[in-house]
Amino acid sequence: MSEATGGCDRSGAARKRLLLANPRGFCAGVERAIAAVERALEEYGPPVYVRRHIVHNQGVVDALAAKGAVFVRELAEVPQGAVTVLSAHGVPQAVLREAAERQLRTLDTTCPLVAKVHGEVVDHYHAGRHILLIGHQGHPEIVGTLGQVPRGAISVIGSLEDLAALSLPANTSVAFAVQTTFSVQDSAGIGAAILARFADVAAPRSSDICYATTNRQAAIEAIAAQADRIVVVGDRLSSNAKRLTEVARAAGCAEVALVDDAAALDPQWLDAARIVGLTAAASTPPDAVNAVCERLEALGFVAEESEGRRETAEFRPVAMTPIGELSLPERMETVRRDIERCLDKILRQADGRPSRLNEAMRYAVLGGGKRMRGLLTVLVAEMLGADYRQAVWVASAVECLHAQSLVHDDLPCMDDDDYRRGKPSLHRRFDEATAVLAGDALLALAFEMLADDKAHPDGSVRARLVLALARTIGKDGLALGQMMDLYPPPDATADEIARCEDLKTGVLLGYCVEAGTLLAGCDDEDRRKLIRFSEKLGLAFQIRDDILDRIGDESEVGKRLRKDRQSGRRTAVDAWGLDGARDHSIRLAASCRDELASFGQRARLLQQVADFAVTRMH
Repeated sequence: MSEATGGCDRSGAARKRLLLANPRGFCAGVERAIAAVERALEEYGPPVYVRRHIVHNQGVVDALAAKGAVFVRELAEVPQGAVTVLSAHGVPQAVLREAAERQLRTLDTTCPLVAKVHGEVVDHYHAGRHILLIGHQGHPEIVGTLGQVPRGAISVIGSLEDLAALSLPANTSVAFAVQTTFSVQDSAGIGAAILARFADVAAPRSSDICYATTNRQAAIEAIAAQADRIVVVGDRLSSNAKRLTEVARAAGCAEVALVDDAAALDPQWLDAARIVGLTAAASTPPDAVNAVCERLEALGFVAEESEGRRETAEFRPVAMTPIGELSLPERMETVRRDIERCLDKILRQADGRPSRLNEAMRYAVLGGGKRMRGLLTVLVAEMLGADYRQAVWVASAVECLHAQSLVHDDLPCMDDDDYRRGKPSLHRRFDEATAVLAGDALLALAFEMLADDKAHPDGSVRARLVLALARTIGKDGLALGQMMDLYPPPDATADEIARCEDLKTGVLLGYCVEAGTLLAGCDDEDRRKLIRFSEKLGLAFQIRDDILDRIGDESEVGKRLRKDRQSGRRTAVDAWGLDGARDHSIRLAASCRDELASFGQRARLLQQVADFAVTRMH
């Protein structure tokens, strides 16, 4: 493209300018989704089925179809067992269940920022709040978000008029979330109106609108008032593209055209223009943008790059696994869902009993977290041939213990945290006395579940499960680690820090692995390898927590950060530096894989857990 050199051309005529908004075009989430389809085609060969448009751009869809992708409306159109890609907009839970029932090999390309909204909505639902979802009724992202919780739990609000028509009392406990491609300005107005109308509102702790939407809207807003015409390159189905046209008009340019390619440009519409601004939706491919720019340059416009925010976001590629085998995210979701069902059933309120304690226990243990500890128990047990139902039962007991440790850890006399998993800590939601009693009851419930014959038919196995857990949490385990954390030695050495962190995290992960070996009755050598794996995994996991405490985003991590630094506690980052801590955690993950090598392909998901532990952002 040509560069701007002045205000007039050589004949003295005013130069026609083309202001290019920055950023424009593809975002990281769109690139990730398209790459997943292309890699699936390479890995498995055509046909690869794609439910709905992978992104809202017909050009992208046509290009993928030419390579062998088959786009369908519903999963019923997909042959049983076929490779199927789910769109970046996200899908309802019912679609995931249908895919599992039909034994489809699914690759879920849901944008991580959309998945973040899904997680928020689920947490708000379990916290007992009615959810107001700011977005456009019928948009695929809205449909997918609605499908994360039972029908009726969410009201979609597209405008102030929709909010005014909503028949909810002002004392209703509500939360609101926002479609990631919604107008920044419109969402701010609706959010403010929600806060003004309801007394108890849980708002997003950081904007739900994705960085790409925000950046592109800000970029076109910055140049719109200077331009005679604005050209938005994008598909007419794209919410992102439509919002860009609205923002441009609101910012001062009355003449705005949404075009999907260069052929759609109207030269007569451009005749009187001296300055044209150009942007492109996050789902618009670079080739389409470049073709429109070249067409405008051929009409005499000289391109100028505008200043704008540089985008550096990168998302982990969609996991590609052999056909017939679940990816780690899919297995995590399955186990998480089964643990949630188990805990929900156990903690249903008995008729006639006071409900406050039970409500507090449910608040602490349901609807939040990755269930990484429970997942470890299940993966080890399954790998060694144990019964899945027993593994889920024991994993649910582990999650009761973990919830208890978090409840007590958050108390003012301990770490004094107001938020956990993106919602108020238990003692803030209820009170400190209730938090102590709920924690005690959850700990007792964990032992009760391990002693139940649903854990294992052999009483000696149940006894070993109970004994191992008692040792895990007692004077040489979690309690000692918490004491070391509260009263650290001055200028703690790297070894002292590692010892404390092993007790804070490693011993519980060690129990999770040991429980799986007990359920399966594996031999001593395999058990020793798996225990060494768990010890290294626990330390790697805690080091990553220390790293996230220094560099993480509170809205993504779901709890208060930088607290160790503020309290003067030394962590792995203080001992080794940020880069050193990263390197140490990566070496630990590699050592985890070495311990699992003898188990071969059976340990594939456990190896991926080690990789996840040192790369996670929450």
